[in-house]
Amino acid sequence: MKEEQEAGFVARWFGFAGWRKMSASARIATQIAYRVFFMIGLAGLIIGYGVVTGSDPGGLAILTMVICWYLLFQVMVNFVFIEGSR
Repeated sequence: MKEEQEAGFVARWFGFAGWRKMSASARIATQIAYRVFFMIGLAGLIIGYGVVTGSDPGGLAILTMVICWYLLFQVMVNFVFIEGSR
């Protein structure tokens, strides 16, 4: 029998291994919800940046927001839906 290996830091925090454990039907619905809420959060960051600074974000600011939001969102999704359901 194959022993279940403990997830490493990246897999545990960012949940890349957890998506494989979902059923096929749950994966489709989860991916749709994941993308919708990701875009809502990213839009909120961009709007918030514009309100605080009074100008539109440039290329580097947008790239930084996308990367930081992706990592933060992935951690939230992983701990709530993947790790939390075990």
